[in-house]
Amino acid sequence: MNLYLIVYACEPNQGGEHEVGWKIANELNKKCNLTVITRRANQKLIEQHNDKNIQFVYIENDSFLIYKPRGKFSYMYYLFWQLSVYMYLRRLVKQEDIVHYLTFGNIHLPHFLYLLKSHLILGPMGGGSVVDVNLMRTSSFKQKLKSYIYHIINWTVKINPIYYLLFFRSSKIILRTRETLGIIPKLFHYKCSVFLETGVDAFRIKQVSKKRVLNKAITTARVIDTKNVDQVIEVFQRLEEIVDRPLELTIVGGGPLKSFLQEKYASHKSITFLGKVPHDEIDVLLKEADLFLFCSIKEGGSHSLFEAAMSNCPIACYDISGMQAFPKENASIKVKPTNNIDDNIERLALKIMRYFDGEKIEEVCKNGVVDLQKNYDWPQIGSRYIKMYENIKQGL
Repeated sequence: MNLYLIVYACEPNQGGEHEVGWKIANELNKKCNLTVITRRANQKLIEQHNDKNIQFVYIENDSFLIYKPRGKFSYMYYLFWQLSVYMYLRRLVKQEDIVHYLTFGNIHLPHFLYLLKSHLILGPMGGGSVVDVNLMRTSSFKQKLKSYIYHIINWTVKINPIYYLLFFRSSKIILRTRETLGIIPKLFHYKCSVFLETGVDAFRIKQVSKKRVLNKAITTARVIDTKNVDQVIEVFQRLEEIVDRPLELTIVGGGPLKSFLQEKYASHKSITFLGKVPHDEIDVLLKEADLFLFCSIKEGGSHSLFEAAMSNCPIACYDISGMQAFPKENASIKVKPTNNIDDNIERLALKIMRYFDGEKIEEVCKNGVVDLQKNYDWPQIGSRYIKMYENIKQGL
């Protein structure tokens, strides 16, 4: 089958969502007549690793907006890149072809692929998750305004005819979270599936049994308000009170709130802020840790969680957003957050201790690995997409 894969993000060996396009292209090339459309900025890195002779087309905004802020995601630039992709494809694709809009997908980001005459697959798409500011200790006026605007935008999905045309023209709609599914009109739910965008190289997993005693906790996240790193610290401090001995917390990642939190907790010698560190060092830190603490409230599938599970490190997190998909209930220590933040912290800390005291931690780690191998190994994800394409070709 002729397949056109639209991947703004396609960077070999970069990890996370930046590598999704590259990984999926290598899986699909085995069974499809594949053309991958990506940015010209990715060309040099791709050609260094393209030993399977995958056909890539590199498109930039030569006729539209040329300037892109370095190192930043520009919505305006992305809009015109999508227009450039459409202009390239509109005379090329046939009605029986499949176009799969795979990476950097958001229900609300405008694109033009639904105007093509081919079959269209959307996603995995995000856009439906809205930050609940009641789950944060403090939130800026900007964050409150953004949440309010997103609520309004999500509400318009059910009445805006452009969304209806987009969903009507799509053969399949893949969504990252159930929150995003919730904003899709039920008329189109038969076309929808929910699963995350990112995957793992399962062959890298080496599960080694180790002594499960709570001494070292770690979190890896960009230090911004929605990641709730301040609540990670509060859970950690509560754990220290419960066990009545010093523990260690390592916070990996930079961000606008790092300096503030580092200064606030400067006197707490058990808390270490490392900032950004090389990826191979993160692997070492995860393998040495006894617990991965994660209090984020908005995720479309965090690669940090995958890496923790691969490193045999039990995960404790809130049961919200992308964490409802991974890690699963039997593969993590999760609590459903409410507007009572003190209660959230207390319940999560107590549940962590119950799992360590009851020796359920080993089981949690094993279940996480099984889930990764079964559902998030790149070949498994590739096979899932292949089956989807075959069903579309067969009219199912």
